[in-house]
Amino acid sequence: MIIYGDITKLDDIEAIVNASNGIGYMGGRVCVKELHKGVAESIQYVTKGAVEKLAKKECKAHHIFGYAPGEVFVTDAPNMEYKKIIHAVTMRFPGGKAKFETIEKLIPKIKLTAEKLNLRSVAVPLLGTGTGKLNRKAVKELLINNLVSSKVIFYIVLPY
Repeated sequence: MIIYGDITKLDDIEAIVNASNGIGYMGGRVCVKELHKGVAESIQYVTKGAVEKLAKKECKAHHIFGYAPGEVFVTDAPNMEYKKIIHAVTMRFPGGKAKFETIEKLIPKIKLTAEKLNLRSVAVPLLGTGTGKLNRKAVKELLINNLVSSKVIFYIVLPY
């Protein structure tokens, strides 16, 4: 199902997906003080930096170089109405380019993670289409056609 809006302000959603880099950086201090474009930056702003701290800690605990593209990790969502944030690693480091194949690899992992967490509803942005520069239409079609589960309702979130 497609919905339009700000992924940080949706009602009746249990978790959201963040297109993440592998080291957990989400915009730093500048995004705590002012709202910037992008899902990670919006989360950083809304949570006053709390999720970035959790993400960085999780990435450091996982491996000295963090997570590789195509992997997922989960954090809580402090200062938000959601239970969890599923971080879908679309690039190794901040500012990198994403690959379409990485998004293909992430979809089953997002589904499995949501099911294991017993989530009923998850909002997913167009992964890799911001900083990662992937084609929005192609990613939208990929998500619509493949992000299906009998246990979880996935909402594809498009900005206004």
